[in-house]
Amino acid sequence: MNKHSFYNGYKKIHNKIIFRRWLKANIDRFNYKPFSNKKGGFYIENVIDSITLEIDFSQPEAMLSFNNETCDYHSIQYIGLLRYDSNKGFYDADRVDNIYKYYPSYKELIYMEVFEEIINYFNSNFKDTNLLYLIDYGGISRGFIASSDEKQVVKLQKILSKNSVFIEKKHIFKAKL
Repeated sequence: MNKHSFYNGYKKIHNKIIFRRWLKANIDRFNYKPFSNKKGGFYIENVIDSITLEIDFSQPEAMLSFNNETCDYHSIQYIGLLRYDSNKGFYDADRVDNIYKYYPSYKELIYMEVFEEIINYFNSNFKDTNLLYLIDYGGISRGFIASSDEKQVVKLQKILSKNSVFIEKKHIFKAKL
């Protein structure tokens, strides 16, 4: 085992421990709570089983999976390029907006830049008025959760791609018994 693969393995385990502790401390802040699905991902309370939270602990990256063989993951947030400035702290140098926030520790960086975004995404997107949409982009599917207002979704579809085709739309919550 080379030094690089050892470091990546350690980082993955370290990030997983950080996430589990953070989740335990913050679980009550979720409107719909994630629970381990024993496959490495997380089911979401009252949400259909085909939508799961997945965490790539090597980056780290938080994303949704829609259990469709050709469906790409929907990224919630990730650390693309970890950097440390000795005067300012840790930051993600791969930000599209080029607005960098600095944190005194690596743990605080992933808390604020990735894990807190999971809560924000869950609490703003898992609503009765939203649906899961799967769209085909020429062989690759993408999923997203959006308003059930068809006019808004058609606008979004046009922005995403003029050649995209809806595959499926469905309610995101399990039927109440």
